[in-house]
Amino acid sequence: MSRNTSPLLFSEVVRRKKGLGRRKSRMGLNQPVAAIILVVIVTALALIVGVLTMARIGVFARSESIRVLEAQAYLQGSCIYVNAKVKNDGSTAITGVAVDARFGNNIRAIGSVGTLQPGGEASASNCVTGLGAGRGDLIVIEARGTGSSGTIRHSTSVPVV
Repeated sequence: MSRNTSPLLFSEVVRRKKGLGRRKSRMGLNQPVAAIILVVIVTALALIVGVLTMARIGVFARSESIRVLEAQAYLQGSCIYVNAKVKNDGSTAITGVAVDARFGNNIRAIGSVGTLQPGGEASASNCVTGLGAGRGDLIVIEARGTGSSGTIRHSTSVPVV
């Protein structure tokens, strides 16, 4: 069987009907435009995550914290000699810092430190009587002060030796 290769076969009408004409246009984006859009979307998402992370860190950046670093209690006759070292672990100043010793319902002042700047350390020591503790008892050493959010406290227990 022979094929008809007449000029009619290659006419514009026949070519269009058989799909041999111009290439059909694709609906969609070409690769460079798609890559640019993808980069813009990824950058926007990274910025959003970064802003949210920095906001979360900012909540913790301005903190108020005081800590009793170390404390000792020694029984000397009728009094208990207490020595305590406190530190401001926060990022704001704490005013009116005082150190107390407690045993049961008895509370005695060890000393006043005053104002502690961020990162600052101070010591308070005193010989207290009437606490009611003896050798081997655990007493509570508490540091407290005032910050912008109210009273800040930290305590630790130490044995009387």
